[in-house]
Amino acid sequence: MSSQVAGGGDPVDTAQAFISALAWNEHTTVWDLLSPAARAAVLDLATRRGMDALLAARLREGTTGHEERDEFLADLLRGLRRAMPGVDFEALRCVRGGSGATVACSVLVHLVVGAPAELGGDVPVGRIELVADVDGRWSVVRLDGTR
Repeated sequence: MSSQVAGGGDPVDTAQAFISALAWNEHTTVWDLLSPAARAAVLDLATRRGMDALLAARLREGTTGHEERDEFLADLLRGLRRAMPGVDFEALRCVRGGSGATVACSVLVHLVVGAPAELGGDVPVGRIELVADVDGRWSVVRLDGTR
C-alpha cells in the first residue's frame, strides 16, 4: 500500500495513506511512510526517553527481529495517536495546504473532519507535513494535532 501511494506525486494521497494506517493500526505502513529524517528523530527521542541505544541502532539499521520491531512500532503508533486525542482517524479528510516550515520544499496537508455548513463546515483537527525525495515520493516529516 505505502509503496504505491508514496510513489505518486500527490502529498495528499500519502497523507491519506498515513492517516488510514493510523486508523487501522497498520504500524509498519506508518513507519514506511515516515521520512528517513522523521524515523531518525523518532529513534533519537525514544533513546532520550530510555529506549536501549542498541535497540535503536538495530531499528535504524533494520536488523531487529519481528517481535522487537512490532513492539516498537506499536508504541510509536500509540504515541502518534496521542498527538490527536479524541480524533476519529477514519473520519478524517486530507486537504492540501501551503508550504511547510520544518524542511525545505515541504508541504502541509490539513486534516479536517466534516461538519454541516450551518455549523461552519470542515473543522481542522491537525496537519501533516510531507517532503518529496529525489524520485518524487512523498513521506511524512511530522504530524501535529491542533491545540
